[in-house]
Amino acid sequence: MIFELTMPLPPCMNEIINQARSSWQASAELKKYWTNLIGEFVRECEFYLDSTVWIEFHWYLKNFARDSDNVAAAAKFIMDGLVTGRAIRNDNLTVIQSPVVHYYHRSSGDDGVLLRLSQSPDFLLDNFIVSNKFSRKSLERHNQKITHLISNKL
Repeated sequence: MIFELTMPLPPCMNEIINQARSSWQASAELKKYWTNLIGEFVRECEFYLDSTVWIEFHWYLKNFARDSDNVAAAAKFIMDGLVTGRAIRNDNLTVIQSPVVHYYHRSSGDDGVLLRLSQSPDFLLDNFIVSNKFSRKSLERHNQKITHLISNKL
């Protein structure tokens, strides 16, 4: 089962840094506000993933002049909000599995994020194929070559 959540874009790294420069209290308040906001939203969605989780972030941005790592820093608020809202038991590496995938899309509306979560990594392949414009047939052919090479080395 795949869960999809759409929400406003939390503060990005530059905004987080600017807040922290003003005072540690302001920075703590920003973190608390966004973590609790996302936690409340997640509680309203009423879902719980009780084991390992794979995540995709789809960042929708009007301004593509931003750095990808600056935008992805907003994931901190989202992950902590998932824990606060009890959608996942923890956001450490025993629960959140690799890869954590980030896609960036142009938005004609407001900035936001679509979060996709699942207890199986299978759903990750669908967006990889679409985003990288690979056909499933091409991907299967490359997978067969890789499997063949690995089995020959063993």
